Amino acid sequence: MVVIVGASGVLGSRVVQRVLDDGSSVRAVSRDPDRLVAAAARGAEVVRGDLLETGWEEGALAGAERLVIAAHGLVPPSRRNTPMAVDGVGARRLIDAAAAAGVRQVVYLSAAGAASEATAFGRVKRATERHLEASGAPWTVIRPSVFPENHALVLLGAPVRAGKPVPFFGAGEERINWVSADDVADDVVRCLDDDATLGTVREVRGRDHLSRREALELVEAELGVQARRQHLPVGVVKVLRGATRALHPGLHALLDLSMHEIERGGDPEDEPERATWVGSTRVADVVGAWVREGAATAT
Repeated sequence: MVVIVGASGVLGSRVVQRVLDDGSSVRAVSRDPDRLVAAAARGAEVVRGDLLETGWEEGALAGAERLVIAAHGLVPPSRRNTPMAVDGVGARRLIDAAAAAGVRQVVYLSAAGAASEATAFGRVKRATERHLEASGAPWTVIRPSVFPENHALVLLGAPVRAGKPVPFFGAGEERINWVSADDVADDVVRCLDDDATLGTVREVRGRDHLSRREALELVEAELGVQARRQHLPVGVVKVLRGATRALHPGLHALLDLSMHEIERGGDPEDEPERATWVGSTRVADVVGAWVREGAATAT
């Protein structure tokens, strides 16, 4: 039995489908089970579980051999569903429950840059990695770079489709590495099938090194529209980062990550050749599929 927490999310939903394709039994855990109708129809056991809550972990892990923690609290930013609460407190509580239940492997989805602990998000992720390493449960950590499914489609594409301006922190010209959630899901399943990955940290990257402005240009080209851009000056971003630390921790984590990109000029140390594994899906492929799916839904 493979238990996947965050099973209705961008990454978790893809892991569910791949594990089912392999013929393994799946318990799909989500705070919104109604989003798992298709998984249930394929034979997945659907369970409600929320990393912001307690009391569900023991039941969700009953009989589990392997656990994938794919839930996160970064995108879209929220006052309640924050990295500190989800990727931090909630994930660590679940890890403790998995260790107590004797789970044979915990696959934790961390993030690129966690090792340096240079951002609020990275510090939360690295602290949870350390908690996992000390838990006694066999573990595998995967650190993917930015998902275009979140950062290109949710943060950039969704406003374009809604006719709203696209917000940028600063100029949006810093180049970062992008890896598709499809490729990361493939690597998760690879780790579930290979005990040699136990006790390892995997840096997973994609083949594209693009700025957020370049990612928006891909969206514009596919949709055939010119988006309105709303650039927040760097000075304003800095002020907002400080002001939101207590008032809106979720937005603070995203602003902090963005300021780190701006101050460093992107993430040059995350070049694909330094990765443990590199996916093949391009950002343009992800954007193109998204546009076609939207067109099909509208007809």
